Amino acid sequence: MLKGYIEGYYGRLFSKDERARVINHMGKLKMDFYLYGPKEDLYHRIEWGKTYPPAEQTTLINLVDQCKKNKIKPIFAISPGLRSSKLSKNFLKSLASKLKQAHQLGFKDFAIFFDDIEHEKDKELAKFHLTIINSVSSFDFIKKNSLMVCPTVYCKSFAKGNIQKNEYLNALAEDIDPSISILWTGDEVVSQSIPQKGIKELKSLFSNPIIIWDNYYANDYCPSRFYIGSYKGRKSVVNLTKGIGINPTGMPYTDMICLSRFMKEETDKQILNNFDIPSDFIKIFPFFSDPFRSFSSLKLREIEKLQKTQYKLCIEWKSDLQLEWAPFLWQFYSDLLLLKKLKKGDTKFNLEEWVKRRYSEPLKETILRH
Repeated sequence: MLKGYIEGYYGRLFSKDERARVINHMGKLKMDFYLYGPKEDLYHRIEWGKTYPPAEQTTLINLVDQCKKNKIKPIFAISPGLRSSKLSKNFLKSLASKLKQAHQLGFKDFAIFFDDIEHEKDKELAKFHLTIINSVSSFDFIKKNSLMVCPTVYCKSFAKGNIQKNEYLNALAEDIDPSISILWTGDEVVSQSIPQKGIKELKSLFSNPIIIWDNYYANDYCPSRFYIGSYKGRKSVVNLTKGIGINPTGMPYTDMICLSRFMKEETDKQILNNFDIPSDFIKIFPFFSDPFRSFSSLKLREIEKLQKTQYKLCIEWKSDLQLEWAPFLWQFYSDLLLLKKLKKGDTKFNLEEWVKRRYSEPLKETILRH
């Protein structure tokens, strides 16, 4: 099964050195593909119809070269459906020019993203997307089996729980070339597990290869947190899918940890040792494990025990990884302090002042009302 990295998140765009660091790590892990489609790349999504200027071309050439050095397949993605659900006069011409440019820069494999758009997810939208997909697959420099598509309905919950009866997916399945791979996140956008049932339902519509776009380690939807726990809940779909791509955080060292988790069965302590993380982190590790772990209300004694790790992790520890984690760690200890004050019933504590200093105006009012 193919295993890869998806640079497809919101919020951060890698520098040249950061991307190279991740790709080099992928090479050590013997991974298979790097899918380039960051939402913050102006020319990937918002201005997809414009070709890349010289500086950005250099960025993509570096990406391709780095992938080749590490025997990793670079895949170029474009998101052409954000603003419209109808073809304009120059739509396909612009798309051909853009993908041809990517091909000239060294990409041989491509992906079309129709994710996270606000159009009605109906039969008409599927027909529009099919026109784009079929046109792209007809370009003489693109092989159909080198093409991936992320549909607008990319998880079971978006199909309102019924994949086989979903209007958009049914229309898409009717006319899509069966050699084109479908990107799918599972039952949810961020799936706790990916059971066989949902994949089998999808495969009852599509004979296409399925590649999991896995948001298990993503944090663009919860930017005050990150997750580096063990990778789990996906083994059952190994024989049903062509591959899995991890869409994580955009923080290079953190993503290297996520990829190590994805590729190997490493314990928490091994992760700490491999990345020179202080042993004190093991005490707060459960809070940074995965987005699905729930915690019962912490007792005052437990809060104070966790607070004792702050000096080691926020002050004493110095590294590139600590720089990535510092804002999240400080937020964690700030939340612990707030919880402690509330638990103790501190009469001198002014919750309104606390909230004003830490939250935006719209959210501040909501918090104080509740």
